[in-house]
Amino acid sequence: MQAPDYVSAYKAHLSRLIGAHGRDAAMELVVGGEYLQVGILESSALITLGLQRHHTLVDVGCGSGRLPYELRDYLTGAFIGTDILDDALRYAAEKCGRPDWKFIPNHLPTIPADDSTADFVSFFSVFTHLLDEDVYRFLAQAKRVARPGGRIVFSFLDFECESHWHVFEATMADRDPQRVINKFISKGAIRRWSRALGLRLEAIHDGPHPWIQLTRPFAYRDGRRAEGVVEFGQSVAVLVNEGPGQPQAPTPASVAPAAAQPAGHT
Repeated sequence: MQAPDYVSAYKAHLSRLIGAHGRDAAMELVVGGEYLQVGILESSALITLGLQRHHTLVDVGCGSGRLPYELRDYLTGAFIGTDILDDALRYAAEKCGRPDWKFIPNHLPTIPADDSTADFVSFFSVFTHLLDEDVYRFLAQAKRVARPGGRIVFSFLDFECESHWHVFEATMADRDPQRVINKFISKGAIRRWSRALGLRLEAIHDGPHPWIQLTRPFAYRDGRRAEGVVEFGQSVAVLVNEGPGQPQAPTPASVAPAAAQPAGHT
């Protein structure tokens, strides 16, 4: 089976969106829509998990910047955002207006940051579109980049969550060979990867389980109101880098993704 070409698939997807909707609307749609709402949700999730103002955050697959945009007035520390889409990164940099922050294009399962420099490394709606081998490569890189005690946070699609099943059905129905893939991850795989990399699995928050203390309420476009403690939608795993020791990281593939953006926030 031929490995998916993540980069070409997403560039073609963004190009179609820009042609159909214009740049601003396309930059919202390419990350699944609900740009402001999901930005609040993602930033609230990290703050609930302990992200402080002075921390350093690396956001892999930041796309057009919905997470950093929401954090632009909160986070005084360093920020590095990466993505496979140069146009989306330029949009994110413009929208955030933080010249001290870095937005770096990257097509490989690597993280362009120094060792032991990040308090948080996040992958929101990234592993939902990657093969297991590339997920593992990214986790190895995240451990390298995270400080001792630093957290690695990623969202994923979970067969055990009934609310995620419709994504699988929609993916099955889409026969377009150039489609963006939707990938499910088992909790067993997460536990095994954590052991292999010497990471501590701190928590797995099931998609429909409320755990995020919102920093402010918001309304989805379908009229649903979110306030107080809410669920994320996708399941979220939290790993902690406890070591100083680093396992041998896998060699990056010659053609592999940096970060993909969501086909839709589940």
